[in-house]
Amino acid sequence: MTARRQWRRGVVAAALVLAGLGALDLLRLHEIARWNEQIASIETATAAQSIAALGAGAPAEVRFASAWAAAQGGEVTRAVALYRDVAHARPDLAGAALYDAGNALMREGERIVARGDWVGARPLLELAKETYREALRLDPGQWDARYNLERALRLAPEQEEAPPDPQRMGGESERSVTTMRAFTLGLP
Repeated sequence: MTARRQWRRGVVAAALVLAGLGALDLLRLHEIARWNEQIASIETATAAQSIAALGAGAPAEVRFASAWAAAQGGEVTRAVALYRDVAHARPDLAGAALYDAGNALMREGERIVARGDWVGARPLLELAKETYREALRLDPGQWDARYNLERALRLAPEQEEAPPDPQRMGGESERSVTTMRAFTLGLP
């Protein structure tokens, strides 16, 4: 009889544990549904409203959607900050977040270039190039980031410092070479 009683206690304990785990799953499912509703509202609201509605403890997915909404609303600085926050919080989303941050910077740079302001667009394009490079460091097979990096490089080519051209040096430099003591030009 005691073995049967122990078996019943074990069954009751297992049932209570399973009920508790089921309740935790239901709570988690309810929380996920609430975050999904917030993501859906971010996609339909203006970017400013969606950022204000963003909770402090929001998961990375909600911040990612909020960053997308901010980028669509023209709030590039806020969008890039949120994308970078997501990249630091979730390594599995880092490549996509950095790619989207680069896209936001690139679009804004292209918009400024379209107005004819190359000087104003240059910093944004440089940041876009660096952001695409970060995304490629995380995932070298990300062809979209590679393609957009190429586009950014065509818009704003890398500036390498060229060695000084001896043909274009001024008269002072020529004179300094020829007036130095104990220096021969190699002439017979």
